[in-house]
Amino acid sequence: MDLRKYISNNYPTVKPFDGTNSVKDRLLEHQYLVIVDADHHFHGILTASDVIKCPHKIVIDCVTKKENLMLDDTIASVFEKFYRSKSFVLPLMDGSDFIGVIEKNRILKELEIRVNELYAKSLISEKVKTNFLNNLFHEIRTPLNAILGFLDIISQLDRDDFTNNDENYSDVIEKSADHFLMIMNDLIELSLLSAGDEVSVNNENVDIVKILNELKIYFSELLCIQNKKVSILYLNSESSLNIYTDEKKLKHILYHLINNAIKFSEDNKVIFGFELQPNEKSISFFVKNKDSNIAQKDVLKMLDVFEKQENIGKELNFGLGIGLPLVKSLTNLLGGHIKVETENKEISFIVNLPIR
Repeated sequence: MDLRKYISNNYPTVKPFDGTNSVKDRLLEHQYLVIVDADHHFHGILTASDVIKCPHKIVIDCVTKKENLMLDDTIASVFEKFYRSKSFVLPLMDGSDFIGVIEKNRILKELEIRVNELYAKSLISEKVKTNFLNNLFHEIRTPLNAILGFLDIISQLDRDDFTNNDENYSDVIEKSADHFLMIMNDLIELSLLSAGDEVSVNNENVDIVKILNELKIYFSELLCIQNKKVSILYLNSESSLNIYTDEKKLKHILYHLINNAIKFSEDNKVIFGFELQPNEKSISFFVKNKDSNIAQKDVLKMLDVFEKQENIGKELNFGLGIGLPLVKSLTNLLGGHIKVETENKEISFIVNLPIR
């Protein structure tokens, strides 16, 4: 506990050899007087009860020895000293050096404010947890229903009745299983990162063009299966560049950024790619969509765990709110940083990573 922040700087003082008659009115006004001599040496604290016990004397003869608060005192020891001394003000000492005085009511007021803040945060946390569990239930149930549903359809088909639709069913099952596995991996990885556990980084030479092309194909096929009319434009399809990083984590970062951009694409177009920085020591990956109705303050809030935009247009946005926070954590883990830019309703997520 840092007691320095509770010090009352403008405390009233009195000289050790002043008479008690001359300070009674000041005691009624201030409730206490700090006894300090001409050399600023501390001698004690005078209260009204001290003067009542010893009237018509000099101040130094009246003062009752009180507890000293020390810099290393805990909140428990502080209040124990206030209780023992039956005083509302005590001196704060650094060894034998006087630092200032601390009023009990000031600490109580600060603690009351802190308790109210923590209580308010606990209510928010409880609401966040509830929303998270509701979203988790939906997110797990949806891909599982798709997997089980299409498995049931396929199981009822005779081999002679198989058609080209079977291949489509298989694609839906595969993509749903991938989605389910991604959710589970995200939860585990984000939990480890949030808990401060060590997460291994396996750096290797990575062909980023290959990764981006794979993501382009993956999302194009997924959008076709889901019958969504969103076009994905990859700007560096003919470029070639290798960087030294963790391939799985980089792919994870880009997956979530593209997936998020598709969700909030109002003009049905998502653009992504990369730019080599002039110093050739870092690379910037960008994912952008235009005509988004999400304010920048809401986008930045979505980088916090379990926070998400509740609606996409008029539709409810199902999701756990862990995609962008995971992107932020993984980017930091790879030694990079993420930023968000908004201009004319265009939202761009830019991830800057070192090349080596």
